[in-house]
Amino acid sequence: MAIIFLEANNTGTASDAMLLAAEHGYDLVFVTMQQEFYQALPDNPMKHCSKIITIRDSYNVAEVLAAMRHLDVEAVISFDDYHLVTASLCAQVLGLPHADVPGLVAARYKDLTRELTSHLGGGTWFRTVPEDEIGTIDAESLTYPLVVKPVDESGSVFVRLCHTPADVRAVTDLYRAHVVNTRGYRPRRAVLLEQFIEGDEYSCELYWDAERGWRVAGLTQKYLGGPPHFVERGHVFPAPMPAPLAERVGQQVLRWVEAIGLRGGAAHVECRVNDDGVHLIEVNPRLPGGHITQLVQWCTGIDMVAGFLDFHLRSKIAHSASEPRFAAAASRFIMPEEVSADVTPDEVRAAFARLPSYQRGRVQPGTWSPGRGARTNYDRIGYALLAGAEPARVRSDLDALAHDLGAAAGR
Repeated sequence: MAIIFLEANNTGTASDAMLLAAEHGYDLVFVTMQQEFYQALPDNPMKHCSKIITIRDSYNVAEVLAAMRHLDVEAVISFDDYHLVTASLCAQVLGLPHADVPGLVAARYKDLTRELTSHLGGGTWFRTVPEDEIGTIDAESLTYPLVVKPVDESGSVFVRLCHTPADVRAVTDLYRAHVVNTRGYRPRRAVLLEQFIEGDEYSCELYWDAERGWRVAGLTQKYLGGPPHFVERGHVFPAPMPAPLAERVGQQVLRWVEAIGLRGGAAHVECRVNDDGVHLIEVNPRLPGGHITQLVQWCTGIDMVAGFLDFHLRSKIAHSASEPRFAAAASRFIMPEEVSADVTPDEVRAAFARLPSYQRGRVQPGTWSPGRGARTNYDRIGYALLAGAEPARVRSDLDALAHDLGAAAGR
């Protein structure tokens, strides 16, 4: 029996799922329209597959179905934001388990998410601007600061904090030239203007339980790069948050997810927390990227990847929560601006190895382009995963790594 993996994300979650599925005897078939994209990734999912099928358009449901017509398909799965709806539609046609398509669509389009959750609290002021109206925005009348983002993008692509009308015009002009993205996807042509919310940013990790519905695996603290682009630099799990507040955040997130009709699979919901409450950033109807699933498993014993596979395979992969291995864990991405031209990948790896809590990591020489600033998640050039029995030790190692990278870049 074959599992169809329709494209993949860029931070290794698909590879983790493939390795687990292979252990259970499944044939792994990778369907893609851009093999070259994966060749440069630190975790290349194509290395784990028994068969790779290249097609012209992996967003075309009919073409994907035609590509697998001679296979005995057990599941159709995607770990890529842009292909979640396509994978679910293919699974629906084949009578296989899948997340509810209307919920996926509501999460895909950020303006729909805002509309469907606006009555629940934790929302922000927002305005949807279709492409043909972007040029007529009265930017001088807006309240600043605000955030401009596409309604249909991921990975911090064209997300910008704006303080002036000139900022708004600059980012919207760039967006209008953005017709096809890195993944060959043609996003819907509209942007959101949103109130900027001060506060610490977190994500809530949800998994689907066949009997009880959505369950909270935990909260992750997010570390973002400086404005205006907000590129994620790392994560700490579990988030250092008082238990009552964590419970309140989890309950609010569950209300948002139910409101958009999302059911099945997994969800990674981003929010900001301040004295005024919990504020929705966006709902991602998938497993978290950035190696968060590994952090969750280390610290809770919950294997979100196994659960996601199990949902799509009708409970054929036996899994249960194991004992936690660590009290705290973190992922730290390496950004191109953190290394200078004379810093080598081996030197970065050596900096990883000096950290007592270091578990694993990778630097991809093929993407080595020191000095340029990171504008999206695709600009990362490596990562390190840390974990330990003492949260203070993990945080200290994060600081030490930042110091080492800064010292190397400034030499």
